[in-house]
Amino acid sequence: MADIVDQQIIRRVQGDFPIAPAPYRLMAAEIGISEEELLERLRRMKSTGMLRKMGAVLQHRSAGFHGNALCCWKIEDDRVKEVAGRMAACSFISHVYLRQRHERWPYNLYTVFHSHTREECLERIKTMARELGLAEYRVLFSRKNWKRSQLVLLQETT
Repeated sequence: MADIVDQQIIRRVQGDFPIAPAPYRLMAAEIGISEEELLERLRRMKSTGMLRKMGAVLQHRSAGFHGNALCCWKIEDDRVKEVAGRMAACSFISHVYLRQRHERWPYNLYTVFHSHTREECLERIKTMARELGLAEYRVLFSRKNWKRSQLVLLQETT
């Protein structure tokens, strides 16, 4: 069960991660505990399933990537593993995931492409389609940069 210090840790790790030689020491000091205690509590949270993961969230537009698109592909089942593997190996694709088809939406593989411009993004998508022999896909550009936040998933306790 999470105590008040765990709750402070959870709130803190959901914020900005310090860019410093000893980031956990800085976070621990903000909470009022030692770095060792912070790390031990994070390890316990991870081992009990209270904390699933911690990770970076890149703000693509701030990093200069203004051509960002979700590309939905219709991939034959026997090619999904091959195609997904090729796409996952690309540095300009951040997400590759499989979804169930729907009778009104036949696309089953989803990728997120990032480029400096929309034109460059479209060219990368067309090149990928040509190289992999894919003809059926949809490109959905984002119109708004939705706020992203770092997530800490907690196990519900009763």
